[in-house]
Amino acid sequence: MRIRIQTCDVRKTVRRAVANTLILAGSICVLVWAWGLLKPALYQHLQKQELERILAERPPEPAVGFTSPVPMTPIRRPPTGGRWPRATGHWLSRDPLALGEIRIPRLAMEVIVREGMDDSTLSLAAGHVPDTALPGEPGNFVVLGHRDTLFRPLRGLEKGERVRVRTTNGDFNYSIDSIEVVAPEDVQLREAREPAITMITCFPFDFIGPAPRRFVARGHLETK
Repeated sequence: MRIRIQTCDVRKTVRRAVANTLILAGSICVLVWAWGLLKPALYQHLQKQELERILAERPPEPAVGFTSPVPMTPIRRPPTGGRWPRATGHWLSRDPLALGEIRIPRLAMEVIVREGMDDSTLSLAAGHVPDTALPGEPGNFVVLGHRDTLFRPLRGLEKGERVRVRTTNGDFNYSIDSIEVVAPEDVQLREAREPAITMITCFPFDFIGPAPRRFVARGHLETK
């Protein structure tokens, strides 16, 4: 008795299996990409709601000059050599390391700022550089952000622009004094006696791949 192998049927089965595998892999890639966009948007939305809820429970205060600001919850500095908590796990609830929100009305920019500068933080929010001043404090309040997501509106920033930083201790209005583009090694976190702000992102904004330069905007705190 001879057994004839249906070569054509085997080939069809293999092709069908390969096609289904490719479709599944493509679907997974699309879902991962979509989640990468959805997660930071959801984080920003929920943390803004939380900030608004806290502010609604307090008497309204005008934008002020220097006071000792308080973040959404007190920040505990890590021990020497320690690490900041990762953002993972906080995006669906109140983030204890959320400091407040940066607003630039003309650019329609509203971005939650989180303590830290690790990849998980910058994937969800703008990151406050540890050990630099908090909003309104004497010193340099330094914030980093990705130029292709949350800090993309900065490409339209101009000198004299007003930047409002909203915290649970009040609003702080900064005015942009300088904008420059420098090499990464030339970025300097300048010391300041008076309250100041520095916002840093990569440049050019439309560059594909790792951008070669840095966009640095600096400003001072308005006292009136």
